[in-house]
Parts: sequence; C-alpha cells; structure tokens
Amino acid sequence: MPALQDRDQSKHWAAEHVLPWQSRSVWPLSLTGTVYRKHEPIFFQSLGNPFIFRCIDGILIDGNDKGLSRSVYRSCSRRDQLGPFQMSDESWLTSALQNPLAVGQYVNNCSHEKAANVCYQEFDVPGYFPVELKQYLPNIVYSHEIESHLRCVVLVTLRDIKQGEELFSNYYTVVN
Repeated sequence: MPALQDRDQSKHWAAEHVLPWQSRSVWPLSLTGTVYRKHEPIFFQSLGNPFIFRCIDGILIDGNDKGLSRSVYRSCSRRDQLGPFQMSDESWLTSALQNPLAVGQYVNNCSHEKAANVCYQEFDVPGYFPVELKQYLPNIVYSHEIESHLRCVVLVTLRDIKQGEELFSNYYTVVN
C-alpha cells in the first residue's frame, strides 16, 4: 500500500490516510540512493544533480535515478551481492518498484503557501539487520572499505495527512 503516487511527476500525493509521526518512506532518503561518507568522491555525480541530501553529520545520499548516479548505484549494489542475496533494492531505478515507499527524494520543498507536512528522520541500519531483508533497503554504501552502518532517511508525518494531499518537506529540517 504505497504512501506516495506519481513518482515520475514533480508532485507527490498521499495514497492513504496517514496519522502524525508515522514513517512513510525510506529515502537514499531513500532518501533512496548511494551513501557517501565525507571523504568519498561525489563531484561528478553532483553536477546538475538536485537529488543529493546532506545528513547532519555530513554523510551524503545521492537519490538521482538517472545518469552517472544511476550507474554508480547499480555498480555498488551488484558489487555487494552476497550469493543469491541482494544487499539493496535496485527496483527504484525502474518502473517496477518492489518497495513503493522508496521514493522520498521526489517530495517537494515547502513554501510560504504550502507548509511542510513531512520531515526527515535519519537512522543507521544496525549490523544485525537480517541479510535476507537487505534486498528491500533502497540505499547502498559507495565504499565498503571502512566498516560502518548503512545510513537511511525516512519521511515522518508532522500532522494528519489525508488521502490525495500533496506531500511537502522542509529541505533544511532533519530530525536526528
């Protein structure tokens, strides 16, 4: 039951009634995408890319589903495959989503006329997370040379959201 609709358009609408402080979407916020630590190269992927999210601690998540960003994500995802187990979800790069909640990077910024109704919440996936469920996580680390947790960001509702209501976030507000 997806919380967002119209992934390929610039507006996203609640597909169901959502109560305040419910988690609705993982983003590379989901924020979907490739997770870069502070020291890792992202210059070329960042050129003309409006889908890069900066976490409070400087970690970057590239949620672009096109161009070089798409290629880097796919490459890292396939690099980390463990036998039959995928370590991330690549379906957000296609029209056949396995995880329909993994589209948080497409939510628009709020404005004076349209107040934010969702906010970002960062969390690290624990090391004991079951390997057979990692195929549903829409994030992958750029480099696995340094042991660290996988960073994810979810969208959390700030108030009651009705079905069909457009979703807005404040790009500068992150709950840590």
